[in-house]
Amino acid sequence: MPAYPRPSLSELDTRIQTDLAAIPAVLRGPLSHAWARACHGLHGHLEWVDRQCSPLTCELERLYDWAALYGVARLSASPAVGEAFATGSPGSVIFEGTLLRGANGLTYRVMLTNFMANSGVAVLSVRAVETGEDSNLPSGAALTLVDPLPGVANTVTVGDTGLTGGAAEETVDDWRLRVADEWQTMTVRGARGGRVEDYRYWCESAHPAVTGALVFAHALGLGTVVVRPICDGYINRMPAPGVLAAITDHLGAIAPATADWKLAAPLIHAVTVVLRLDAAADTALGRERIDSAILATVLAEKSETSVLRAAEIDAAIATVTNQYTRISPLEDIAVIPGGVLVLAGVDYV
Repeated sequence: MPAYPRPSLSELDTRIQTDLAAIPAVLRGPLSHAWARACHGLHGHLEWVDRQCSPLTCELERLYDWAALYGVARLSASPAVGEAFATGSPGSVIFEGTLLRGANGLTYRVMLTNFMANSGVAVLSVRAVETGEDSNLPSGAALTLVDPLPGVANTVTVGDTGLTGGAAEETVDDWRLRVADEWQTMTVRGARGGRVEDYRYWCESAHPAVTGALVFAHALGLGTVVVRPICDGYINRMPAPGVLAAITDHLGAIAPATADWKLAAPLIHAVTVVLRLDAAADTALGRERIDSAILATVLAEKSETSVLRAAEIDAAIATVTNQYTRISPLEDIAVIPGGVLVLAGVDYV
């Protein structure tokens, strides 16, 4: 059924003036203008009410109401967590709450009191004070004590797994899609009980960095489920340890008690695209736009049976230029079992 076309203010004014044709012109104009404004406001309110009837189109305030009905809370921003190594004199104390400062300007807090071992090393549990992706730090990054501690070196080093799990608050659009997904599932298929799509949804509901998940039923035997989360915003789309920990906690609380599930990172299936651009199209801006278009195409592939078609790569490049030759790949690329397609790079020859 087509949407009802809302009449414009001028159309309403013209209609009403026609209806009031028998009234003297000196009254017809003011009356029609006033009536048209009132009717136009009523049409606008009805249009607004119609938008609130679906979580796909409602305003943010109403989206909170829809989310409450189906138990889909918006995912809050999260801080990076992980381990760091301090050095100093054996027996020295690093107290809980000790503050550290990163080169990124953010502050980190020691979560548990720790004593320096005889080896002169202490392993610290560290958590960012601020939330967001900027709080993530790679292995080997240096943290500096905000206030010096007796017998403890001023510089602390981030551990092998880095400080990970920091993510921004879930966007309204992503949250809206999860609310609509839960609404559709509940009304069409009933409560979630452990179907393949349920595990994917639970992963996306566990941490704002999760953008999808590969789910393999019976992969390790009858009744088993292997879940491999995908994080498009992270390097190689790999879930960080902090993300995996959050998903583990969430699945442990919500998955069926009898479920035999295993969580693991996806396998990297690297994709390299090699192009030759014509001289007229070979510019820095053109290359940058091509890289972005191809990356978006690769990121769109996130299923267990993804196939990156050569025609899709061509379509992505064609949004920028048609003056090119694709050297590689020459055929469609089917993802390896348990893998996720990752753009290793776009090379220009």
